Amino acid sequence: MAGEKDSRLNAERRTPNAEFPILEKQPFQSLYVHVPFCNGKCDYCAFYSLPEHDTNLRDRYLGRIVSDMKKRGGECAPLRSVFIGGGTPSALSAQELVDLFGGIRTHFTREDSCEWTVECNPDSLTEEKIGALAASGVTRLSLGVQSFSAQTRSVLGRRGELGDLGRLLDRARAEGILHHSMDLIYAVPGQTVIQWADDLARAVEFGIDHLSAYALTVEEGTRLAREKLPLVDDTLFCELWDTTDQMLAQAGLHRYEVSNFSRPGCACRHNLDIWQGGTYLGLGPAAVSFDGRDRFANSADLEFWLTGGAPEVDRLPSEERLSEIFAFGFRTLAGWNVDLFTEQFGVEVEAFFGAELASLTEAGLVERRGTTIGPTRRGLLLNDTLVAQLLFRRDS
Repeated sequence: MAGEKDSRLNAERRTPNAEFPILEKQPFQSLYVHVPFCNGKCDYCAFYSLPEHDTNLRDRYLGRIVSDMKKRGGECAPLRSVFIGGGTPSALSAQELVDLFGGIRTHFTREDSCEWTVECNPDSLTEEKIGALAASGVTRLSLGVQSFSAQTRSVLGRRGELGDLGRLLDRARAEGILHHSMDLIYAVPGQTVIQWADDLARAVEFGIDHLSAYALTVEEGTRLAREKLPLVDDTLFCELWDTTDQMLAQAGLHRYEVSNFSRPGCACRHNLDIWQGGTYLGLGPAAVSFDGRDRFANSADLEFWLTGGAPEVDRLPSEERLSEIFAFGFRTLAGWNVDLFTEQFGVEVEAFFGAELASLTEAGLVERRGTTIGPTRRGLLLNDTLVAQLLFRRDS
């Protein structure tokens, strides 16, 4: 399957002759805050995080992040979503979390239905911290479990224990935080279908309404990459993929994106908006912002960010940016409503992407469903190929 991802549908892409509308800067609809601290680096992790930190360093971070909130809150519309990620936000103390969330509550306006997610490691989450999250208005927890198997956790270099997980979720529900997601990782070296099925079964026993199932990606520079363990073969990968769909569907969680499953009405709003071209403000080191036209990436260097280092700007011609937005909408099962896409961006889908969509449809990766165009199940499985086909070649 990996070879097929690399070679399938390697057709020549083209930039359409018709003129694209000029994309304009828009207010930010969502907020992402990167907390760069964790309690220990896992062997697979390529995210920017610092396992060694002290109160002084965290104080400096909080001072800068709240200052940025004050400066930039006026650039945002009432927020549809807030997402606190990392790193591990629950590595902060309860009081530090209160200080961080206080900056958000003071300097940003939120919609009444704003979805507010915080990523947590079960090993560093406490009842006191849950109380701080609930009092601040957090509505959703995203829990980094990765696996319940001691063997799989050892391969991943995952630290901590999961014995308190049920008690913590019960406390969150009692405090009014009703939406819970878990992250699991599959296609781990040595993992069997039976072990993965057990992970899925144990996760759904906790009554979660969302689950992220990520295929292991071995990133350069990680400990796992240096160990050079053999990856699972294509046949096993497909068995794991099928098992995930079947077991989670039986539990009422359905795939709505390449790696994400939810009960009806419980999909992650923050990520859905981003996949469909929504704007977002990213604060903190390694955080990324998108204003509807340009993308800005803060340095993955805490000291550089603390001293006011400028973000890297990704500025593309409108046709390239719009093709990017269109392509990443195909990470979701729903894809695009062609009428709404035209209304939002001023582009007729068939006029500008017709050749690529015809090729993908013929290959069984894309299908038309009334007024929508979206990936088939095979198109989700081979999503890298699908997205690459829809991105225009950047010759200039």
